[in-house]
Amino acid sequence: MDDIYAHKIMSMEPEKRDRILNAAMKEFNKGYKKASTDEIVHEAGISKGLLFHYFGCKESLYEFVLQYAVEVTLKEYFELINFEQRDFLDRMWQIILLKADLSYKYPVVFDFMTTAYNEKGYDAFKSANRHLLAEQAPKIFANIDETLFRDGIDPKKAVNIIYWTHVGYANSQMERINSPNLKDFQKEYSRFLEEIKAYFEIFRKTFYKEEC
Repeated sequence: MDDIYAHKIMSMEPEKRDRILNAAMKEFNKGYKKASTDEIVHEAGISKGLLFHYFGCKESLYEFVLQYAVEVTLKEYFELINFEQRDFLDRMWQIILLKADLSYKYPVVFDFMTTAYNEKGYDAFKSANRHLLAEQAPKIFANIDETLFRDGIDPKKAVNIIYWTHVGYANSQMERINSPNLKDFQKEYSRFLEEIKAYFEIFRKTFYKEEC
């Protein structure tokens, strides 16, 4: 993969750059063929000439956004997780905060990566994304302190319940918001964290030993 930080768009003012990248991810989330550069420039509030000044063509824009999505997910999500935290609930809470923060900045980044991964072609992206997931995802479930769980509770099953509840809840909230608009996501941010926090309190009381 090319060095995305050497790309000339990286010299652009960050707010404007993020506006363009969010607009591109939103539109490309429809799939490459269905995506329209007219919609991207309209959403970003820029001219088509400016967009093509930086990227030249639709395919170059798509390839850059693919690389950027992988890079930003690695740098602003996976690499910030403290996998030395052995309390699974505490580990998951920091993962939720990091994912929410990244989604706060790029509301459709995770959906876009899923859509892009399922696109035909773009094997380089699939290879990079597969490597990212293969290397990072197993760490979420590794080195957990199973002595924190109540006697009679299967730690692995409890971990699965906690993880899949978090995934299901997050997905349901994205469907509820049903908008890739940054402001629509941001105004729901505090409510989302308060609600998921309440679930975690139930998990701790249900699965964990009582604290002395």
